[in-house]
Amino acid sequence: MNSLGDPILTKIAPSARPSQHVPRESLLQRLEDVVTRRLTLLHAPAGYGKTSLLAQWHRVLMERGIEVAWLTLEEEESDAARFAEYLMAAIGGGNSGESMPTRAALSAIVNRLSHADRDTVLILDDFHRAESEAVCHFMRGLIKLAPARLHIVIASRDYPKLGQAVLAANEDLVEIGADDLKFTLDEAQLMLNRAASAPLADDDIARLLKRTEGWPIALQMTALSLRKGCDRAELIANFSGPAWELASYLSEQVLASLPPDIENIITRTAILERLNGDLVNLLCDRSDGQFMLEQLEKQNLFLLPLDAQHLTYRYHQLFAQIVRDRLARRDPATFRQLHRKASVWFGSHGQVAEAVGHAIGAADEEFLATVLDEAGGWRMIPEGRMETLVAGLTHVSNATIARFPRLQLANVYRLIKQGQMTTARASFDSFRNSVERSSLPADLWTEVNLVGEVLSGYENTPVRHEDLLAKEALILSLPSNDHLMLANVCESLGEKYCDCGWLERALEPTRRAREHHRALGSLYGEMFARLLEARIRLAQGRLDEAQVVLKEAAADIQRAYGPRSDLAANCAVYQAEALFERDAIEEAMALLDWALPHMEQSDGWFEIYASGFCTAIRAAFGKSAVDAERIIARMRTIASDRHLSQLQLLADIYEVESLIHAGRNEAAREHAEKIGVRKLAAAMREEMPEYRHIALAASVCLAKVHLCGGDHQAALSEIESTERWARQHGHGRLLITLCILAAHAHRLAKQPEQAIARFDEAVSMSMFQGFIGPFLDCWRFISLSATIDARHATLRHTDRFRENFLRRLRKSLERHSAQSRDSTLLSGPELSALRHLDQGYTNKEIARLLKISPNTVKYHLKSLYEKLGVNSRRDAVRLSREQRLLDSSPDSSP
Repeated sequence: MNSLGDPILTKIAPSARPSQHVPRESLLQRLEDVVTRRLTLLHAPAGYGKTSLLAQWHRVLMERGIEVAWLTLEEEESDAARFAEYLMAAIGGGNSGESMPTRAALSAIVNRLSHADRDTVLILDDFHRAESEAVCHFMRGLIKLAPARLHIVIASRDYPKLGQAVLAANEDLVEIGADDLKFTLDEAQLMLNRAASAPLADDDIARLLKRTEGWPIALQMTALSLRKGCDRAELIANFSGPAWELASYLSEQVLASLPPDIENIITRTAILERLNGDLVNLLCDRSDGQFMLEQLEKQNLFLLPLDAQHLTYRYHQLFAQIVRDRLARRDPATFRQLHRKASVWFGSHGQVAEAVGHAIGAADEEFLATVLDEAGGWRMIPEGRMETLVAGLTHVSNATIARFPRLQLANVYRLIKQGQMTTARASFDSFRNSVERSSLPADLWTEVNLVGEVLSGYENTPVRHEDLLAKEALILSLPSNDHLMLANVCESLGEKYCDCGWLERALEPTRRAREHHRALGSLYGEMFARLLEARIRLAQGRLDEAQVVLKEAAADIQRAYGPRSDLAANCAVYQAEALFERDAIEEAMALLDWALPHMEQSDGWFEIYASGFCTAIRAAFGKSAVDAERIIARMRTIASDRHLSQLQLLADIYEVESLIHAGRNEAAREHAEKIGVRKLAAAMREEMPEYRHIALAASVCLAKVHLCGGDHQAALSEIESTERWARQHGHGRLLITLCILAAHAHRLAKQPEQAIARFDEAVSMSMFQGFIGPFLDCWRFISLSATIDARHATLRHTDRFRENFLRRLRKSLERHSAQSRDSTLLSGPELSALRHLDQGYTNKEIARLLKISPNTVKYHLKSLYEKLGVNSRRDAVRLSREQRLLDSSPDSSP
């Protein structure tokens, strides 16, 4: 969602009046080093001319043809998401950024800047006003990942923690502090003599410079006093005391020299961060506000235009602060009333942060609560205004919040986003139990339900049938133009239906979510709906359609957010899964090699982690058991860090799968018992199991464990039960796997016709979509002769398409089994024992030939049988010949 709307363009451009500043030639020369450094930091208290210096330098850079992006920050940008939005607007030439998680925004910004064909200087002015831990974390990431041609310049009153020590050690930092920014004698002479009716004596200027310690704002106020004709001797005589007192004194001097109506305008409008003619008219009860601003600008009364048309202005911050404090101290009632008026005006113009800020200044918590409520309450969080909301709520008591249901929901939502789930649940339940449904309007009760759904989603609460019905009802109750809530609810409903395994039901709300995101103008939100649709198509076995959706999504993501953004990583994970299904394993792993580490460092959810890690593990099964174990360990780490119990269970199941693929059948059986695979699989008999995804994976795993133990009856029972469910719910991808396993079960049961029929069914479901992945997953349960039998059946029907698919399938299985053999199967002694076994030698003869004891031979053969998944010498010999296990053995005969 575009939470900025139209950005305030004056924030992404410097002051429109750099020509009025005293030229800072020596400092401009120092800034020449900026284009050879990653970070430049200007840090000094208020009034040291940081902004005016950067405005001058901005003009110099533009004249040299260097790309410059400017952003003046305010308190509202202390929200990292808001900060990122405005940063994207600044580097994008004034187009509004789009709300997205900060990690995704960081990726998009870095990628956009990486495409620049020349040096780019990014200037962030007034950084102290937006400084927060989240914003500093974002900036540290930007500084670390910034392309070589990006140079960041930050002006701040404070000294932000941005990793400067490392940059300084690498000679990648330029620092300009208060001592550097002090006026020199020449600069002071230029400013003061330009203002005075007659030149000042050099000694007087030197005395003023010493008294002000070169503080530019103090000298600027002095110049203004001189311009107004004050007594020079008195002015110089009164230069004493601390700097703030000096500034206050000078401000008093400036105001005292003004006509009453001008002083009144400045006093009443100094509460504003930005002012225009309408606000002057409102706060000063005038009708000539724009004209008066132009007059104030001409008199150099610390008023800076913020646009080329001179429609919007701001006062010098220190001057404005002093005038504000003066008014608050002398007339607190007027001070509060002015803030109240300003809040109403900004609220009516959709400028929420300003409305809330002035409502805080009004010091009326009932009024502030009303402003927050009218701004949307909890809705401010998904709109990217969480920091503004939190700032407002800190000034409202719990008793007042209790009278505003949307603020109670906002408090719950805030706790959710801050990870305080226990407190959030207690607060929500307490609120819900304290109100009667009839006491709230229908639309407000709908919002209560929606926040409750958000809370349940973050708690990873298992879905119940009544929850789905409630979501369906919620959609019907929402206004058709409330696209924010409709997009979130529809997408959530689609996800829940998909999680429950009801794939066809999941498609419709997913499509509707996509439409609502489009109505909001949120490409970012629409991408998640597209990824969900691709996930549904994959599960249905509609691989072609899934790849089309993913290809289009990847292209849009790359154009909008860059090829290495969070969204690009999410899309790449599903693309990798689709590629694996078509045996494009190298392409799949190329995507996962960058996407998985990226996802581990960013926000994610169960389904995306499950897809990425499981695809990587499936690919590793055909190459290296060690790699598979390493990926499973990474999967467990993420599961623990993100409190994803489903992912932990899935890692347990894939550990059993890993043992099966390595041929360690007994170890697989033991581990399956340890983690309770049988109990997890039994959940498939339930209409709404706690976690359908886990139940499905456990059921397939349990069937494989039974097959490894030769228990074909138990395997068929498990397969048939899950197969009935899969056919009812359209899980085409799962059905392929179940058919393959059923074919092996029938072979074990000495039912060759049924085995051929089930394998042929798997081929029929796979060949038109090009599915190879399920066969690779089950390669230990596929006799290569099965593909030959299926091919012979094909030849009788002269089905060339099927024949080509089987030829490709056999080649993939041979490669996969050979890779597995080389990396995970047999040790050197086991291969030697197998070679002699293949030649028909007895255990004693093998012991004599290998010069080892008969007991050692028995040990090697037992290990060999377990890895091969067989129980007899004859089966070991048959399987070794089928899968050519001795072809590349170092000691095999020619």
